[in-house]
Amino acid sequence: MLGEKRDGRRIAGRPVERALALVLLGSGALACAHASDAGGEARQAVIEANLPELQECWDDLAAEHPGVSGSMLFAIDLRRNGTVEWVEIEADELGVARLSACAVRRIKKWHFPEDRRRRSIRFGVGFSQ
Repeated sequence: MLGEKRDGRRIAGRPVERALALVLLGSGALACAHASDAGGEARQAVIEANLPELQECWDDLAAEHPGVSGSMLFAIDLRRNGTVEWVEIEADELGVARLSACAVRRIKKWHFPEDRRRRSIRFGVGFSQ
């Protein structure tokens, strides 16, 4: 489930809706969040369905970075048609540039449910070995 609440932040002049999601990738995947509307649940489902793509990014690089683990916080702007307009990495504890580039490239291809208004959501992903 996906919970969204306004926290006063703005991206590209629009308020950000915080998608409270914690996802751990590595030995398994875990998604945890709270939902306030059916649209939020659908957006959370898209994130969860696409986690294997982010796992692939990490799997390709993990051997080159032994012992490295940490999380990344993404902020994404969605168009009304559900396509991703913009991806920003707000926090990156790993500092692996190729992982960041791969994750952003993959997220830009995700497709969320259509909505009557544009959305900005945030979610975190943890990577471990």
